[in-house]
Amino acid sequence: MLENIIERVLSEYSIVSKENFKKHLFASYLRNDVPVSLDTYLKLPDIYSIEASPGNGSWANIPWIAIFNKLVTESVRFGFFVVYLFRADFSGVYLSLIQGTASQKEIYGLGRSKEVLRNQSKIFRRMILTKIDINIYEKIDLKLEAIPKETTARRLGQAYEAGNILATYYSRDALPSSQKMLEDLLRFINIYEELIENQPSEAPGSDSYSEEVWLEDLTKYRIHRRVERNQALCKKAKEIHGYICKACGFDFENRYGEIGRNYIEAHHIVPISSLEKTKVQLDPSKDFTVLCSNCHRMIHRIKPTPSLEEFKAIIRT
Repeated sequence: MLENIIERVLSEYSIVSKENFKKHLFASYLRNDVPVSLDTYLKLPDIYSIEASPGNGSWANIPWIAIFNKLVTESVRFGFFVVYLFRADFSGVYLSLIQGTASQKEIYGLGRSKEVLRNQSKIFRRMILTKIDINIYEKIDLKLEAIPKETTARRLGQAYEAGNILATYYSRDALPSSQKMLEDLLRFINIYEELIENQPSEAPGSDSYSEEVWLEDLTKYRIHRRVERNQALCKKAKEIHGYICKACGFDFENRYGEIGRNYIEAHHIVPISSLEKTKVQLDPSKDFTVLCSNCHRMIHRIKPTPSLEEFKAIIRT
């Protein structure tokens, strides 16, 4: 299964990408058929999703097949995820644990963001304790010389290279068996989960929250906070619920002017006790509300986390 998919992309993509992109059967195969096939083949928990891209409106120079943990992200633009990144000359493909680049680029600009991504990759690698018994690359070479200079595609490829945390490589001329590729992929997913668990997280609760309770609750608390840091999901929740705090009515734009426009924090309202790594409710309209920074901080200091109505009653007293 895996070997056939990878081999087909490596052998056919450079040929079909010279043809008209619109409604092309190969583009449809990569975008629609590949994720469904892999989902059936891998049988990952519901918290994972799979997406593949031949491009958006035109053929991508570097197509990809990504596996997202929805606690972290559902987009290649944000967070970190596992991805097959095909070299621009299609001489091979990397299986990579990689960072999304868009959020850093928006903050720092393209040039500075690449340095930030490389530094963050070093930090991520220090968090990985699992022994890896396959060839691992900290730097990847996507053969960007095959892409015209000073193009968006070349710059995107450079960002991919900077965002790589670790990767293994398969040459088109020496692809391993599907079984070997599956074993490697599952190793990467295990490392992905380890990295999620090891993400820094502030201690839940107030100063009186006991160490024993904190330790028992930490894993689920991290899951809960991961949900709230899923940028694509939070953006949708804010669009639905607006930008005025649902607890105290604070309006950032009214107080701070233009710099406060469309600023608010998304809060996942499902109780921590109901969250599990394998299945998390992620409906932005039903499972989220919006809170100002102070209310968001305060609601997480109360254990168990109250409902919005309970919290509103507390701050009114």
